[in-house]
Amino acid sequence: MISVSDNKTYSNLLIFKFKNFEMNYPENIKSILQFSENTGEDKELECINTLGKCKYKNIFVLGLGTTEEFNSVKLFKTLGHAILKLKNSLTELDVLPTFTTDFNYTIAESLEISLYKYNGVKKVENKIKLKNINIISKSTDSINKGLTIGRNINFSRQLVNMPGNYITPKYLAQQSENIAKHENLDIEILDKYMLKQLGMNCICSVGKGSVLNPRLIVMQYFGNPKDKKILSLIGKGVTFDSGGISLKSSKGMADMISDMAGAASVLAVMKCISALKPKKNILALIPVVENMPSGCAYKPGDVITTYSGKTVEVTSTDAEGRLILCDAISYAKELGSTTIIDIATLTGSCSNFLGDINIGLLSNSNELASDIINCGKRVGENFWRLPNNIEYMNELKSEAADIKNSSGKCGAIIGGMFLQSFCEDINFAHIDIAGCAYSSKATAPYDKGSNALPARTLIEYIMKDDK
Repeated sequence: MISVSDNKTYSNLLIFKFKNFEMNYPENIKSILQFSENTGEDKELECINTLGKCKYKNIFVLGLGTTEEFNSVKLFKTLGHAILKLKNSLTELDVLPTFTTDFNYTIAESLEISLYKYNGVKKVENKIKLKNINIISKSTDSINKGLTIGRNINFSRQLVNMPGNYITPKYLAQQSENIAKHENLDIEILDKYMLKQLGMNCICSVGKGSVLNPRLIVMQYFGNPKDKKILSLIGKGVTFDSGGISLKSSKGMADMISDMAGAASVLAVMKCISALKPKKNILALIPVVENMPSGCAYKPGDVITTYSGKTVEVTSTDAEGRLILCDAISYAKELGSTTIIDIATLTGSCSNFLGDINIGLLSNSNELASDIINCGKRVGENFWRLPNNIEYMNELKSEAADIKNSSGKCGAIIGGMFLQSFCEDINFAHIDIAGCAYSSKATAPYDKGSNALPARTLIEYIMKDDK
């Protein structure tokens, strides 16, 4: 539990130290710091036993580097790095911000995110020890907002980390209904029969091979009804991706439980809406399916008529994400969207090219792409813009249909170009998180597993004009 008060609560204290600037600590803390050997280097963590000379048993001094290189991103990561080290050795901790600027939102967000640990589905959980943290501050509003964002980021991470027999299309639909009820959002869930009646044949086709029926989740928030601008966030929700008839290799297939990370990140954003109250109109569209091989599954060589009326030749059933997304994109346009951003673990090509350092970004709008990249920088999430020359569309020419769903070349770019072709005159951005959505090792402030990228960037983008 993370609490806020302006008094000492626990027996251990964490304070911050710059390399080139003396912070204004309370006098009783200053007397202890004369014994400190911490130089203020970034991530340098020192424990001082006060030997009873202070109200605290131990004081932890965390270095932040120089003031010139310091910002909220540095604090977010450095504090998270310290908590990842301490959360299995301490049981309680006070945190004392002594900054001249209010960084309480960042501190709260970092603490909440770094305390999360996925325990799996076990009879006996390996729980963390650090259960109680108190932030010594009077900035209750900013801290509570940071804690809310952090909790919702962790909600997304938990969804992605959980096994595919738990996180099914039905389960995601139920979670969406819970979110809509709690956050007072409008919601509509289109089931298999409604999708078929509407002509969303791509979503239906991808889901045909599974006994679990597909759905399209549509959530709505109108923070400024007089504004005609509507932002749509579309998250890929493939709860398990076997590749379908174009079956994946067994090596690494178990990781395909994370193929709904885009959907989970969009749900995290929508969970934050009541706390943020943006003066924007936002739609969330989440097509959810399970991509499985069976006698009923769609096949390579099939031609599908999309919701837009455009026909698609299926050359690979393992390029299923773009199929369910294109129907959702066309529906978002019909609902009046003026800007569309899709988030998807779309291509292994993007993962191979950018690794886990940069998120792939393809957009038909320089302004939108620049906004996303800059918002990412402000929260510490990196994007790399992919080219979208019209010549790439030659790779998707088909003799059997208007377009085919995959090509053997430039996989990350071609996937994005396929989706862009359904946007026409709409401002569009495609975010490929295939290499970044999940990590096998801890990267502060995230423990290993899902990290909910790029939810924090999307939140920053939504709120950038409201600050």
